[in-house]
This record gives sequence, structure tokens and C-alpha cells, in this order.
Amino acid sequence: MPSTDSPRSPSATCAPASFSTSPTGSSTSSASTCSQPSTLRPARSGTSTERNIPLNLSEVARLAGARGNPTARPSNTEITLFTSDRDGVVGHVDGDNWRWARTAMDLAGFHKTDEGHHTLPLDDVDRAREVLITLHVVSEIAGVRINSSSDKYIGDFARDLAEHLAGPWTVRVENYALKVWQEDLAACLWSTGYVADTLDQHRVRRTAILQRDDGTELTVLKDPRRDVYHVGALHPRDQMPDDFVAPPPGVTVQPAPSAAAHVIRGRLLPAYTRAVLHSRANSLADDLTWVRETYEAGTIPEPPPAVLVDAFTRFTTAAPHVVAAVRDLGTLDEHETAFLKQVDDMVGTPAPATSTPRVVPHADPLAWWLIEGGDGLVTLAHRTIADAKPPAGAASTATKAIGPPRALPPAPARSSSATPCL
Repeated sequence: MPSTDSPRSPSATCAPASFSTSPTGSSTSSASTCSQPSTLRPARSGTSTERNIPLNLSEVARLAGARGNPTARPSNTEITLFTSDRDGVVGHVDGDNWRWARTAMDLAGFHKTDEGHHTLPLDDVDRAREVLITLHVVSEIAGVRINSSSDKYIGDFARDLAEHLAGPWTVRVENYALKVWQEDLAACLWSTGYVADTLDQHRVRRTAILQRDDGTELTVLKDPRRDVYHVGALHPRDQMPDDFVAPPPGVTVQPAPSAAAHVIRGRLLPAYTRAVLHSRANSLADDLTWVRETYEAGTIPEPPPAVLVDAFTRFTTAAPHVVAAVRDLGTLDEHETAFLKQVDDMVGTPAPATSTPRVVPHADPLAWWLIEGGDGLVTLAHRTIADAKPPAGAASTATKAIGPPRALPPAPARSSSATPCL
């Protein structure tokens, strides 16, 4: 699966490594050790002061000042360190002083990724040790606490999960240093259930976003009290919110990636496909309603006005997705199969491997859309939505039944594309 993430690091990078302390440094008191980082300098090879200490997560916390200097001023800002199978040590920040926390990691020698995260590879353990010691010193000056977490890094879980889902998925991790930042995710969340409740009622400091090549986006949250994850779908970026559409319910999954992927494939993704189909069908119906309210039969001027061309363009853009969803969700008879083939011929594109021009089976595609194609596709899509049963175990959250399309507002007020969730 293509991914922009760094390659998986060998597990051996987290194995114990050798570094030394001076005779004056205490090996049992983390407070005294953290308050005197100079006593942790490496001893020369072969001297009597050299001894081995494992560089595991607990040692990371100790070296980086998890307990801090007892004389340091209190701080509401902290850096939480995770160990990642792929990225080494990953630092996430939380608190009002988040800029200083990130600056501390920059100055200490952490690598800043394209996503803005700070990582510390563990392939060079001696350098990692020096960076962590420096991080303690700089963060203490900046008034930032250092904590470590034994939780599985959410980016690792999300990337393992993506490997068990069909199709190419990319993964990015988002760190919300302030509570207001998680509200941006809540505004884009489409799914209901525990994933929405967690965002609304709890402090969420990090999430993973999985994105498929067709634009589908899922968010993965760790439950704040249990060892489970909540997964939900984000609203499609190219569609406006529609109150007539029941959002796809989120799912709660166990921390086993293969089992979690099975639940997502069987419940969340089918519900998402149905909801997207419903939204697109309603939008296409709105356009047809507007055209018929604006123009009487046979009165469309030549050349057609720009707003009418825009509506037809929206149809040709959405129709291939609607056809694919109807085929995926519905049971089609011979007539319906032939109709979808006609829609493919009208709005589809040639196969990438051929340069043969597409033969349009109608002399006037615009007239075909208004007289036959548009209504036929919308009717078939609505029937498919009504026939598609909700996924097993998922409660329906619809508040409105599928009914007649809504009246479309005046065409100039419509936009050809929705404002994306950023």
C-alpha cells in the first residue's frame, strides 16, 4: 500500500543499548539525574565508569525529565513521548505554551516531518540519548513538562489498520495541542455514535486520519478510558451537508488491526457508501427540480445559459460515482443494468489503455439528461438506498424518510463545489 509515512524501523532499534554515566550521577534517583544532565555525559570507551543502561521507554522518560526539576515552576504544557515501530520516538505537545514545546524539540535535535510532527530515530542510540538530555534542559528552561506514554502510538495502529483495508490508503496523524483544535475535526465529522461523543465530551489530543484514493476519509480516536478505538467517517469534501441523509454510524473496534478492519469493511464503509449515494442523488434531483421550475419544456435557449451548463457538469461529475454505488449496493434487473451501461456511455471516460474516442449514444446529451437520464438515475439511486439494509448491529440514525427532492434555491446561489473541511 502506498504511503507517505517513513519505512518501518526494525524492532531491534528498541533493544537495550549502551551508554554511560559518571560516578557522581545517581542511577536510582530520576529526580537527581534529571536535575544534573551534565552527569549523564558518555564516558570514554574502556574506562571504569562505563556501564550499560537500557534505552527503553521508561529510560526515555527519565532522561527527558518526566519528573522534572522539583524547583521548576508549574506548567500546563507538556510533551508526551511515544515509541513507534516506524518512527522511533515521537513527541506530541499539549497546552497553551505549545510553541515553546515544539521549539524545545527543534532545539534538542528532533526531526520535523512534513506533517509537522517531531520524531527521533533510534538507529543511533548514542545520539538519541544526547537529544533527550538536551530536550530535558531546554524544556525545563521553557517551563514545559516531559511525559512518556506506554500506549501504542496511534499512527502505528492506523497504518497497520490501513494495510488490512482494500484499496490504497494513506495515513496522517494530527496532534491537537489545544482543545479548540479538536473542534475543527468535530465540525468535519459525519459519523454519529461513540466517535462523535468522544470528540464532544472528552479532551482528544491526537487522532489518525485514513484517506482512500477516492477521497473517503476515516478518523481513528483512542477511547480515553478503555483499550478500544472509535472510528468514524468525515463528511465528503465535495458535498454540502444534507439534512435528509442519515449519517453513517461510527464503529468501536478492538486494538487488533485485522479484527478492526473487518468491522470497518462490514459496517462503516457500506453505511458511508449508502450515505454518499443518498447525498449525491438528492443533489442531482435538486438540479432537475430547479431546471423544471426555471424553464418550461422546449424553452431552453441556444446556446444554453451558463448556470444550466454548470448543473449538467455536476451531473456528469457525480453520475459515475452514483453508478458505481448503485452497482455495489443494489440488485439490478436486466433493464436497470442496460440503463447504467447507457449512463456509462454518456458520461464515462475511455479506458486509460486505449485512445479510441468515446462514442456518445445520444446526439444531444443535455436533452438526454433533462428528459431521460437524470430522472432515471435519481430514481434508481433512491430505490437502491431504500432497499439497502443498514449494516448488522448498526442502529438507524435517520430522522427523515426518503421523500421527494427538496426545492432547489436559485441557481446563482449554488456553488459547483462545497467548501472543504480544513
